[in-house]
Amino acid sequence: MAQVENVDGGKVVQAYEAGNITVVNTYARPRPIQLPELPTPPPYSELGLDTLLREAPVDQSRVIVLHGPPGAGKTRIAAHLLHQHLDRYTDGILFADLQGSNAEGPSDPNEVLDRFLRAIHVGADAIPADFSARSAAWRSYTYGREVAVLADDAVSAAQVHALNPGRGPSVVIVTARAPLLSLRLDGADHIEIHHAHARPGPGSAS
Repeated sequence: MAQVENVDGGKVVQAYEAGNITVVNTYARPRPIQLPELPTPPPYSELGLDTLLREAPVDQSRVIVLHGPPGAGKTRIAAHLLHQHLDRYTDGILFADLQGSNAEGPSDPNEVLDRFLRAIHVGADAIPADFSARSAAWRSYTYGREVAVLADDAVSAAQVHALNPGRGPSVVIVTARAPLLSLRLDGADHIEIHHAHARPGPGSAS
């Protein structure tokens, strides 16, 4: 009996041959859904986030930055929004706590990329050790895929750049305490999140 495995688009195809009988078994690898379970966020319908996702271009990744003070509900809003759009991101929704406000320093993007690649079923022996090569591998494996990333508590645009998927119908939602202005220059949408008792001021979204 011989066995052949092939991975195509997240599907595993196994072929078994015994005598003149060949049986082919195809099954889909489970897609990662890493969103944290958080309390219901404050109302955010007026922010236009659903519209941003619905109108996202299909040939390039959209980046949305939610910035505002601690406790305003940025992470809860982002997680809830992606929960509402599970059907759109069929290749997975990944979460990274970038720990930008951690006194001991932010997360290492290289370690985050390792976790992301393993989550989308890339074998450990296929994950480069070098940071630039690992980032390129992430873009290659996600090229054309419907992937969402929640990059929580970012402190710099460099952290986010490393986690951008390859070109395709994907989205990266970033939460940060301060605007990440260089991401705005790259075309990211910035939306300011206030505490629930306050309303967004004029010009908070772009």
